[in-house]
Amino acid sequence: MNQEELQIISKALVSSGKGILAADESSNTCKKRFDSVGIECTEETRRKYRGLLFTSPGASEFMSGVIFYDETFWQSSDEDQTFPKYLEINNIIPGIKVDKGLINLPGFPGEKLTQGLDGLPEQMIKYADAGAKFAKWRSVIAIGENIPTEECIKSNAFVLARYARICQDTGIVPIVEPEVLFDGTHTIEQSEQTLAKTYEILFKTMQEMRVFMPGAILKTSMVLPGKDSGAEINHDDTAKRTVRVLHEHVPQDLGGVVFLSGGQKSNDAFINLNRIAKLGPHPWGVTFSYSRALQDPVLKLWAKDRENKKAVQDLFLNQLRLAGAASLGELDESELHDNTEATKSQDL
Repeated sequence: MNQEELQIISKALVSSGKGILAADESSNTCKKRFDSVGIECTEETRRKYRGLLFTSPGASEFMSGVIFYDETFWQSSDEDQTFPKYLEINNIIPGIKVDKGLINLPGFPGEKLTQGLDGLPEQMIKYADAGAKFAKWRSVIAIGENIPTEECIKSNAFVLARYARICQDTGIVPIVEPEVLFDGTHTIEQSEQTLAKTYEILFKTMQEMRVFMPGAILKTSMVLPGKDSGAEINHDDTAKRTVRVLHEHVPQDLGGVVFLSGGQKSNDAFINLNRIAKLGPHPWGVTFSYSRALQDPVLKLWAKDRENKKAVQDLFLNQLRLAGAASLGELDESELHDNTEATKSQDL
C-alpha cells in the first residue's frame, strides 16, 4: 500500500470548488432514465450521451473525478480515445463502480446486502492497470418498521471495509457509500439516528480491517425526512443535523466526504450542500458526488435536440458550476430559480 499516493488522490478528489460526477448508473437504471425522455437505450446511445458529459469544455474547472460503470470504462470518445485516458489527460480522475448490486439479507425482511467481493482483488488489479485511481461501493440502509437492524448495518459495514482494504492494496482510493435511503415515512430524527449508528459501526469496522483512513472517502446521504413522510425539507435543519452527525461520528483523518443527491430535486441537493458548506470549517474536504442532480435537465435537453452538442454541454457545465459553488458555501441560491425557469423553457 502506497499511503502517500492514496492520500494525494483523496485530496485531489475533494479539491476546493470541485466534485465528482457519478456516471455509474447500471444499464437497467440508464434505460429507465432514457425511457422517461423517449431515447432508445443502447450501448451506443449510452456512450454518446456520457461522452458528451465527459468531453464538455471547461468541465475540469468543477469536476475532480468521474465514477464509471464497467461498460463505459472500456468505451472510447468519438476521437477513439478511451474515456479514462481522456479524463486523465484533462486532469479529471477516473474511477470505477465495483459492487455487483443488492441481494436480500437472508433472515432480515426488507434489508439488503451488497454483493461483489468474490474475485474483487483480481478485478481491482485490472482496473488499476487500465487507469482507475479510485473506486466506489454502495450499500443501502433502509428505515422502516423495526429496521434497520444492527445485524444489517454490521453486515454491510464488513463488506464495505473488506472492499476498502482490497482497493488500497492495489493503489486505488475506496469511496465507501453506506446510503441511508430517502425512501420511506421516517422522521428527520430517525434519519439522523440511523446515520450516526451506521457511521459508528462502519468506521470501527474499517479501523479493525486496517483501512488507511486518509486514503479513503465517505460518500453519504444527507439527514432528511423520508420523502413519503409529508414533511417538507428544511434546508437549515438538514444542514445542521448533517454537520452534527458527521463531526461527532466520522474520523477527522478521513480523506474526504462527498454527498450523494439521493433522489432529491437538483435545487434541494444544491441548497443543502451550500448550507452544509457554510457551517464549516470541516476537518475534511466536503463536496458533491451527484448523478441526477447534475444530469436530469441535461438529459432532457439532449432528448429534445440530439444535434445541439454545445447547448447540452453548456447546460451541463452550468450544473457543475452551481454544484461547485455550493461545495464552497458560495452559491447564490436566487440563481436556482433562474436556472429552473431556463430549464423549463428548454423543455417546451
